Amino acid sequence: MNRNQVGIVANGGTTGQTDFKAYGSNLVGISGCMVLLVDSGCAIVSVGFKRRVLCRGMMAMLFYDDTFWIEQSSRTFRCRYVALADDNVQEAIYKLTSPYFWDSLSENPLFLLNDRQQQLLNAWYEQMVWICHNSASEYTNQLLRNNIYNLFMAMDGEMTQGGMIDMKPISRSRKLIIKFLKLITLHCRKTREVSFYAEQLCITTTYLYKLTHKRWNLSPKELIDKQTICEIKSLLSNTDMSIKEIASTLHFEDTPYMCRYFRQRTGLSPTEYRERNI
Repeated sequence: MNRNQVGIVANGGTTGQTDFKAYGSNLVGISGCMVLLVDSGCAIVSVGFKRRVLCRGMMAMLFYDDTFWIEQSSRTFRCRYVALADDNVQEAIYKLTSPYFWDSLSENPLFLLNDRQQQLLNAWYEQMVWICHNSASEYTNQLLRNNIYNLFMAMDGEMTQGGMIDMKPISRSRKLIIKFLKLITLHCRKTREVSFYAEQLCITTTYLYKLTHKRWNLSPKELIDKQTICEIKSLLSNTDMSIKEIASTLHFEDTPYMCRYFRQRTGLSPTEYRERNI
């Protein structure tokens, strides 16, 4: 099956309406995260190479590693979308470490909404439209990050209460991954040694590597670094702390080392990032 990778590419964040007819049977490229709200009609879609039905009153939550295309759709199929660049979803992804959310979302990224949920999501969508098209440019990315995180938390609450999907038992390996992510969130400001996290989980560093590599094709150290970069970005964007103070707060051995660490992973110095995001 030879399908080209085409689709909506988000530059920060975009919103709009689509029937996906222009994509034919091609994969819809997702650069970070895409939320679909179906307003009319019905479609047979493929998500993760599984055929699913996507109809009016449903929502889809798709990420950069999802394979998604429309196999066939009714004449009236149409949906609204919010597409976010990877930078604007990473912080929310690493902050939310619910024991059910990501496992459930991976199992079933499509949701049938009740009337209350539709009303709430309609309001959320209108907020995203305003942020993308009317907010002051220097605040747009932070507002997008806050709003997608709010959506994740709301969905997690609905899932936990059984309002969106039925909860299923999760595997031991998945529980370990969830606990690892939570530990990173709690401790990455103080320590970034993989051995520390493996000890907290009562497993070897080799086994931890196998778990994260199988799930994300990333090493534990890469995940720790991603969360650390999110922490630095948050402090740069949301506080008046000096670069030296941030380095001290995150327990870097000195300020120049943190600056090199940040530039190697973002292509920008902390000062350059702050100037672009304040």
